Amino acid sequence: MNEQQVKDLLAAISHQTAAMNRLAESNEALVAIIYQSMAEEIETTTLDSPAHTYLSGKTRG
Repeated sequence: MNEQQVKDLLAAISHQTAAMNRLAESNEALVAIIYQSMAEEIETTTLDSPAHTYLSGKTRG
């Protein structure tokens, strides 16, 4: 491999690394959005349902 080929390879690896970093950041953002929406859904579901019931729906106590 000559010097120019090495420089081209290093540049390509650098661009690939930058692209991978952007992909990782977008994945993190997507996971955060999914987590937030699921947490809100769980919170809403928990608030709407009675806290002290059996599976049959009868209240405990």
